[in-house]
Amino acid sequence: MGQLRDIDQMVPGDSVQKLTTENTTLKRRLQQVTQEHRKLQERLEGARTNLRFSDKRIADLEHQLLEAQQVVTGGLARIDG
Repeated sequence: MGQLRDIDQMVPGDSVQKLTTENTTLKRRLQQVTQEHRKLQERLEGARTNLRFSDKRIADLEHQLLEAQQVVTGGLARIDG
């Protein structure tokens, strides 16, 4: 990959076979890389979904905590007053 070849130095029949074999190998590797990319994309989307869920859950818990603190401090104000 990434190398220039001097086609004139190859034996004509042999060069076609070598190029065909290399082309087939590269096509298979491209399929593998494409599958790996697809799997990683799916994992990334799953991680993003989990993160959104976690962020929403944390926000909900923070809201509940603030409400509970307001109830406690409101109750203490009534006791003090």
